[in-house]
Amino acid sequence: MDENSALKPQNLILLLNSERIKIITLWELRRFSELAEIRRGLTYSPTSIRKEGIRVLRSSNIDEDTFTFGEDDVFVDKGVVKIPLVKEGDILITAANGSSRLVGKHTIIKGLPANSTVHGGFMLLASCRNPEFVNSLMSSEWYNKFISLYVAGGNGAIGNLNKNDLDNQLVVVPSTSEQSAIGTFFSTLDQQITLHQRKSI
Repeated sequence: MDENSALKPQNLILLLNSERIKIITLWELRRFSELAEIRRGLTYSPTSIRKEGIRVLRSSNIDEDTFTFGEDDVFVDKGVVKIPLVKEGDILITAANGSSRLVGKHTIIKGLPANSTVHGGFMLLASCRNPEFVNSLMSSEWYNKFISLYVAGGNGAIGNLNKNDLDNQLVVVPSTSEQSAIGTFFSTLDQQITLHQRKSI
């Protein structure tokens, strides 16, 4: 193996002794679109709004990093929904907002009644095999830098996260089994933090 090959990001070089170098492939460089399928949300007119129907998820359904239902949630007529409905475990992402600091915030959708909900036009939805891992990845420094670099806004302009920009981002990821283990770790950690916060109230 030549020197350039050994220095590729997906290879970790371990010098075991002066005569032996072992290359262990631990993490790989992937596009974000290989980890998750991202879909744009539903656009609808005010005439489609109903007191009951299909719930439309918006930025207000993300409280910090927690999924929540709101008293001001909007419902639309089922007939106007022409995109796939949201599923348990999908990741909800704010794609556009008058406040740029809210663009890019995300959460895993949990506690959702089946076939009841769609994401709105200012939102993106990410579907993936390991949502806990992908969601934790989106809480890392990589994602923060991506948001600060790619999201425009301010001075009255609406901040916007482009689906294609996120799709094409290169990220370093472990094997599928390691993704599951990392995701489980962060999920357990979040549960413990939530439990501790409730006890403190």
